[in-house]
Amino acid sequence: MTKSILETVHQTARGLSEAGAMEIATLREFNALCLPLVKGYSAAQIQKIRIGNKASQAVFAACLNTSASTVQKLAAGKEKNQTTHRKSCSASWSTRA
Repeated sequence: MTKSILETVHQTARGLSEAGAMEIATLREFNALCLPLVKGYSAAQIQKIRIGNKASQAVFAACLNTSASTVQKLAAGKEKNQTTHRKSCSASWSTRA
């Protein structure tokens, strides 16, 4: 089993936090370091993902935990696709559509 140094440090930090030897705020900093990089999506890519997954804008928005109007703005290129949208999009939907 091969773990990266960051994964090992993060696991140790979780153990220290559970044992009460590390503050929760410090653990949050470790959690932030372990977040995967997210890919930015263009308006066309967002629309392609939604249509490829046969989702309405309302359903796509619900899965991204945002509003349908935000999805409309993202697809039209009127709003920048923020990190939260990109994270949800890459985690929840097939991007091969």
